[in-house]
Amino acid sequence: MIMSVQRTEFTDINFDAEISEGLSVVCFEEPLDHDCRKQAEIIEKAANEIEAQIKVGKCDVENCFALAQRFRVISIPTTIVFKDGKEVERLAGFRHEFTLVKHLKEDIG
Repeated sequence: MIMSVQRTEFTDINFDAEISEGLSVVCFEEPLDHDCRKQAEIIEKAANEIEAQIKVGKCDVENCFALAQRFRVISIPTTIVFKDGKEVERLAGFRHEFTLVKHLKEDIG
């Protein structure tokens, strides 16, 4: 299987269409927060280690307030994994690459 990470900037407008098929990893963040910036980098790096097609992106909670409310994001960073439009896993707080790789492999399952 060829690995392919597609980077996406999730917004209120494109969100549902973007997560509707396949595996999508969304980092709900505040771009000026150091942990959020670092987490987004680690998520992309972890996704690149897995031999699967994964859509990876960020969702700025200040610009996508409705999405943050819809998914009850109460702390940042919060990483939510969607498979074919359904939430399959939620990771609140900063996670290391090893942990993310482990979780993503399980989610692909």
